[in-house]
Amino acid sequence: MTLPATDCAFEGFRLTRRAPKALLAWALAYGVFFTLFFLVAAPHLVTVMSLVTALEGNSNPSIEEIQPLMQAYGAMFAWGMPLAILFGAVLNTAIARSVIRPDDKQFGYLRVGKAELRVLAVNLIVAVITGLAAMVVFAVVSVIAAIAITVPALWLVVVLLSLAGLALIIWLTVRLSLAVPITFAEGRIAVKESFAMTRGVFWPMLGMAIIAWIMALLVALLGSAVAAPLSLLVGGMDRLAGLENAGVAQMLRVAGPALAVSLVVNAVLSAAQIAIMYAPFSAAYLHLKGAPRT
Repeated sequence: MTLPATDCAFEGFRLTRRAPKALLAWALAYGVFFTLFFLVAAPHLVTVMSLVTALEGNSNPSIEEIQPLMQAYGAMFAWGMPLAILFGAVLNTAIARSVIRPDDKQFGYLRVGKAELRVLAVNLIVAVITGLAAMVVFAVVSVIAAIAITVPALWLVVVLLSLAGLALIIWLTVRLSLAVPITFAEGRIAVKESFAMTRGVFWPMLGMAIIAWIMALLVALLGSAVAAPLSLLVGGMDRLAGLENAGVAQMLRVAGPALAVSLVVNAVLSAAQIAIMYAPFSAAYLHLKGAPRT
């Protein structure tokens, strides 16, 4: 079966036009997520901003100077990653529901139930599969690169292996890209089923994904162009630098307006981007399944 890649790629835009209230609900959900993330990771975020500011004038920072920044990033994501994984499962399920069951629109398609748990599980499985593949590729390339230091002729092999490894990760990602819509629609964790359904349509699926991601990137760039001057008008986020030992209340006093602008803009942009990026895969599932689309 052929796949109309361009038509499916625009499903996110059709979704925002068909269900604007859902987009607003997702933006509000993102606002809650960003607020919770700030509350749990604010000290590490401030540390990151302070360290980045300190390194701006250093064109050749040493490993010792970069290490604290990496540690601060690691601590920030260690706090935020579990929250992001749970929130991502809820939003992924909402997007699949909005395309596959558009009439089930209560609460902006947002739920917390068995469907979300299944999507959470399949997201973790897909992440483990692609992560292990990436680790194997990195390990093999690293070993060959280490040998190539003494055998320069092997650098060509390193380049070819790197390209092959990248191609493998892209192939895996595309072949697993229907796992979420299938899992939601059929009420069971579906990994092998994604491989089966994407057989023979790899290139259209890849083209669809590229179109959707480019459109999401353009939305992000346009949003950033609007957000930057608004943030500067209320003082900018740079005011957080130097508040490593401050509490959340003091951070809000110093940079509250800038944080509020950032929260609203990022929530709206994130909701639009996730719809643009992920709705096409549910549309592709319906097409490959032969189900009607509304």
